[in-house]
Amino acid sequence: MLVRTRPFHPVFDQPVDRMFDQLSRSFLTTSRRTPTIDASWTDGSLVLTTDLPGTPADAVDVAVAGRTLTIAVKTEQTAWERSLRLGAALDPEQVSARYVDGRLTVTVAPVPAAEPRRIEVSTEAPAIESTTAEHQPETVTSDNV
Repeated sequence: MLVRTRPFHPVFDQPVDRMFDQLSRSFLTTSRRTPTIDASWTDGSLVLTTDLPGTPADAVDVAVAGRTLTIAVKTEQTAWERSLRLGAALDPEQVSARYVDGRLTVTVAPVPAAEPRRIEVSTEAPAIESTTAEHQPETVTSDNV
């Protein structure tokens, strides 16, 4: 039995051709890609991790200015940076960074919770100023001058 096949419809051929063309170009070109930064919460702290294989430690920079945290990498082959604004629940003074085996881990601690304190309640009435003659201001007249 002979089965005849028809060519695909041109409307279908164009997107498929475009997909294969993009796929083959992605294998042949070396495009610069920025690393992905993963974020998670551990015990109220924000933990950011990113893999930077082959990047020397001295090319990695972590900085805080006000409430903005910036992670940057600069080598001969690549340069990139990412910044994020720290929310009110995070303490910009409590940031630590560790770079081991090509993995950068940045931890931002939460703002410490205020310790509860007891407020003393006063039961005394405020003192009232006396309006006797000895406390009244002296009136200046032309006779006194």
